[in-house]
Amino acid sequence: MGVETALIVATVGASLFSAYSTVQAGKQANLNAQAQADQAVADANTERSAAVVQAERIRKLARTQASQANASLAASGVDTGEGTAININEEIIGNAEQDAALTIFGGANRAQRLNADASNYRQAGKQAQANAYGQAASTLLQSGASAYSGWKGSAAGVNKQGQGNALNTNPAYVRNM
Repeated sequence: MGVETALIVATVGASLFSAYSTVQAGKQANLNAQAQADQAVADANTERSAAVVQAERIRKLARTQASQANASLAASGVDTGEGTAININEEIIGNAEQDAALTIFGGANRAQRLNADASNYRQAGKQAQANAYGQAASTLLQSGASAYSGWKGSAAGVNKQGQGNALNTNPAYVRNM
């Protein structure tokens, strides 16, 4: 095996290793992006659940506040089943329902943004993996072209008798051809 052949084999081997490493890096980038996407989906679900819990807390506080208002009104001799007492309770409960609904909508909006992030992470992972495949293919093609050039170059420098071109000027060699 000549030096040229050894260099060609080393170049091809290095290129194969480089292509393999590039593909593995792309796969890992995709896996990392998928993990980020899964976390974003989990965060979205948590946001949604937290908003529902917070909304229920708001409603409970409103019921407590309405009960306290009724107790205060009843203690002062007001009939809690009519007029101002009913209006106060309706206002307390109405404001609480509005706050609860806004809390739920806010949680849903945050969850929607996190789900969009998850989708973007997944897409970025797929693109990273596709780019790695493209880079690996490019590395292999460049290696193949280099190896072919090296092989053709080394083959062109050797005559039929295995002698280098420098001997072609030797009159004895030219006479024997």
